Order: sequence, then C-alpha cells, then structure tokens
Amino acid sequence: MKEFIYLFRGGKTSDASEQELDAHERAWDHWMDRLEDQGVLIDGLPMKNEMVVVDKEGATPQPIDDDKSISGYLILETSNMDSAIAMAEDCPIFEFNGTIEIRELESHLDNLHDDADDDGLRDIEP
Repeated sequence: MKEFIYLFRGGKTSDASEQELDAHERAWDHWMDRLEDQGVLIDGLPMKNEMVVVDKEGATPQPIDDDKSISGYLILETSNMDSAIAMAEDCPIFEFNGTIEIRELESHLDNLHDDADDDGLRDIEP
C-alpha cells in the first residue's frame, strides 16, 4: 500500500446560505465516513485562514488567496494513484469550485507493521 495526500484548494463557503452549508457539511461527513469505512483514511484536517511564510529572513504573515491556497488536507492509504483519484472524484469540495492536488508521499510503510499496543500508531520494525 502507498500513502497519498489530498491537498484541498479553494472550496470556501463564505457566500453559501445556511441551508447550503448544512447540506455541504452533511456531504463532507458522508464522504469522510465512507473513506473511514473503507479503511483508507489516515488523517486530515481543514486549515485556518492564517498563514505565515518563514524564510532565512524570518517569519512574514501573508494574505491567503481563497481560490489558490491550501484549505485542508487528507492522508490516505491505497494501492495506487488511480485508486486515489477515483476516491477523490465525488469529493464535496467541488460543490464550491475547489480543487484537489493529489500527491504520493515518500513512504516508510514498507518498514512498518501494525503493533498490538492499541495506541493507533505503527511501530518501525527492529
């Protein structure tokens, strides 16, 4: 299995009605529940509307472009890129003109095994 990251861009709902927001949140819940039920969802969160860029000169707050900035991410575990694309095809972010950048992560999964300590983490094999 391989790990993929979905980088969500745009999809802001600031102009949506209360009814549209409720329906959109239900769509996200349903979509995420399905990924979780399939056992492919590893992690994911939306991002706040604050950004700081750090370079060798220091940290500088930057404005966020709602259409181009990353608004959230998911990490999934699946067999290949085609599978990762298929799982993204009905994502609710498209309802508000958002996009998803999908990238395979450099993975350490080949060196991992499920452990029995029930902490939700995988341990590196000795």
